[in-house]
Order: sequence, then structure tokens, then C-alpha cells
Amino acid sequence: MNHLSAKRLHALAFRKERGIALIPLLFVAAVLVIFGTVGLRLFPIYQEFMTVNSVLKDVAAEGAANRSMREIWGATSRRFQVNSVDNVRQEHLKLEQRGDKRVIVLDYEVRTKMISNIDAVVSFKREYPLGP
Repeated sequence: MNHLSAKRLHALAFRKERGIALIPLLFVAAVLVIFGTVGLRLFPIYQEFMTVNSVLKDVAAEGAANRSMREIWGATSRRFQVNSVDNVRQEHLKLEQRGDKRVIVLDYEVRTKMISNIDAVVSFKREYPLGP
């Protein structure tokens, strides 16, 4: 009988230890809130970059090899307006010669508030070869 009581006590002890305590639960919740906030703040920046990337790929592929930077900016700025791209300006685009090829160089940064006085700076630099 003594042996059965010890097994029973052991089983009861394990039943009481199931679940998560309040402090670890609050810690997990705080970590999820922080990652959620970071994700919500950075998602629009990366979504805008994907739009910029798509526009510049299209402009570079559609015979921009002989165009001037002014003509290229005219084609991209109209598309940026349609797609609500606010963080890319003309000074962020440069036209450079690389050997026998010309490339559009995109180089810009976006700063966004995270929490209180903490900011995140996201920088993008990419090259788009002109022509076929």
C-alpha cells in the first residue's frame, strides 16, 4: 500500500507542474509584441522596395539603354506616383557605365520609428543593367 501511495503522489506532482507560469508567459508575450511591432514597422518599407525593384526592372528592360537619366527618371517617377512610392527621389538613382554596359544604380535609406526613441534604418542598394 505504501508503494501505491508513492506512485500516486508522484503522478499528482506531475499534474501540478503542467502548464506555464505567469512570468514566462509574460516574457513570451513581450517578445511576441516586440517582434510584431518590428514586423509591422518594416513590412511597408520592404513592400515599397519590392515595388521600386519591379518598376526599375521593367524600365531597364524596355530599351532604356540609349536614354538619358532625365528620360529614365520621367518613366520611373510616373510609375512611382501611381504605386505610391514616397521614399525614392531622383537623387537616389544614378546612371553609370560598367565596361560596355550602362546600369541604373539605386541607393537609398529609409528611417522609421520603432519604439519610443529607437529608430530603424533600412538601406537599399541595387543595380539594374540597361538593355536586353
